[in-house]
Amino acid sequence: MESHRLTLRVEQLEKFLKFLSAAQTEIRFSALPVDQIVKRHGNGLPFLKACGACFENGMDFFTVWQDGVDRSGMSDKDKDLLNGFGRGFGTSDTEGQISHCSLYYELTSLSLKEAKEEKDRKSKLYQMFGIFSGMAAALLLC
Repeated sequence: MESHRLTLRVEQLEKFLKFLSAAQTEIRFSALPVDQIVKRHGNGLPFLKACGACFENGMDFFTVWQDGVDRSGMSDKDKDLLNGFGRGFGTSDTEGQISHCSLYYELTSLSLKEAKEEKDRKSKLYQMFGIFSGMAAALLLC
């Protein structure tokens, strides 16, 4: 389970990087509103998909974003990163938004690098521990 959690963290951060890249492109070339960007490019992450659905109910962006992040199951560090992004997303002009996306792209890239290193270090250990625990339980039952 822990090995799977590490893999899931890497996948979620990679999907968020893709979202940031797509959002930056949309802002630069089409100047779409935040809710449309989230609806269009948020299908990769469950909390973004939920945000897109809540916009239709007329809720405030950051409230919806924060609620989605809190229910995402990500680590506290990743939640802080995502909430920081959501706090500033859609609050400035086009150039400010592009800079905001670039900043969080770099921060997320660093978190992704850290997550991959942690996964490489600990994933095999957790798998081996699970195998040996299963073998020990089997021996005790015999």
